[in-house]
Amino acid sequence: MATQDIDALLDRARRLVSSHSGEALALAGQARELAVAEGLQGLQAAALVVEAHAMTMFGQQAEALDALLVALDLGDHHGMGLARGDALQMLARVYYTRGEYERASDCWCACVELEDADIAPTVRIRAHVGLGQLLYAHEQYDSALAHHRRALVLAEESDDPQLTSSCLINIAVDLMRLGLLSDAIASLKQALPLVRADKNYEYEAEIYSVLGQIDMARGDIERARMSLMVALKINRLHVNSWGEASNLLWLGQCSLAEGLLETADDELRSALALAQSMGSQHLLANAHHALATLCRSNGQTEIADKHELSYRELRRQLLEHARSPRLATMELRLSPVT
Repeated sequence: MATQDIDALLDRARRLVSSHSGEALALAGQARELAVAEGLQGLQAAALVVEAHAMTMFGQQAEALDALLVALDLGDHHGMGLARGDALQMLARVYYTRGEYERASDCWCACVELEDADIAPTVRIRAHVGLGQLLYAHEQYDSALAHHRRALVLAEESDDPQLTSSCLINIAVDLMRLGLLSDAIASLKQALPLVRADKNYEYEAEIYSVLGQIDMARGDIERARMSLMVALKINRLHVNSWGEASNLLWLGQCSLAEGLLETADDELRSALALAQSMGSQHLLANAHHALATLCRSNGQTEIADKHELSYRELRRQLLEHARSPRLATMELRLSPVT
C-alpha cells in the first residue's frame, strides 16, 4: 500500500511541477519521506528527481544538482527504473543552465543511449531537444534546428502534445536566429493552442518571450514590450526564475532601444542578480553585455569596460567547449531517425 501511495504522490507532483512548483515540491518531499520510512530506495531516488525538477523552477540549481547526484547514487545501488532517464535528463538541464556544456552533453548522450527499461520515450525525446539547445548555445543554429526537427517527428509519433509544443518552440527560436521570422511565428502559432490546452504556463511564457524577441528584431519595440511583459507576469506568478531573468534582460534591451535608461538599469540589474543567484553563465554574459551598453550611454566608461570584460570572459568560457571532441562528433554518435 505504501508503494501505491508514494506512486500517487509522485504522479501528482509531476503533473504540477510546471504550473504549481511549490505544491509539487511539497508533494515530492512527502513521497520521499514515506519512501525513506519504508526503506524503498528506488522510490526515494524517483522522489528526489521530482524534487530537483521543482527546485530548478525556483532557480535552485545547486540544490537540484545535489538531489540528482544522490538519486543516481541510490539508483546505482538499488535500481530506479525509468527514473534513471529522468535523472540524467534533469542533470543535463542543470549543467546546461550552469554553462557546464561538456557535462550536459555527457548526460544527454547517455539518455539517448539508455536501454528502454531505464528511460521513457518522452525523456529520450527531451534529450534530443537538449542536444539541439546545446548546439544552439554554441551558435550552431542549423544543426540545432535539425535536432529539434528530429525531436518533433518523434514527439508527434508518440502523440505527446506537451513535447510537440516544446519542439515547436525550440524550432521557432532556431528559425528566429536564422532570420526566418515568419516561419518562426508560424511555429509558435502552431504551439500555442497545444500549450494552452495543456495549461503549461512555462511554455506559454516562453512563447510570448520569443514573440517579443521577434518583434524586437523587426523594430516594433512597443509590441515587443507588451509580449515580454505578458511572459514576465506568467513567470513571476508561477515562480520561474530563469524565465523571469530572461524576460527582464529582453525588457532591458527594449528600454535601451527607447532611451529609457533608468528603467533599463532597473531591469538589467534585476536580471543580473537573478542570473548570479542561479549560476547561469549564459544569462550572466548577456546581462553584462547589455549593462556595458547602458553604462556607455550614461557616460560611465570605466564601469562599462568592467561589464564588457566580464562579458568577454564568460563568453570565452561558454564557447571554448565548441572545440571539444564530444561536440564535434555529436552528430556521428546519434543515429538518424528513420
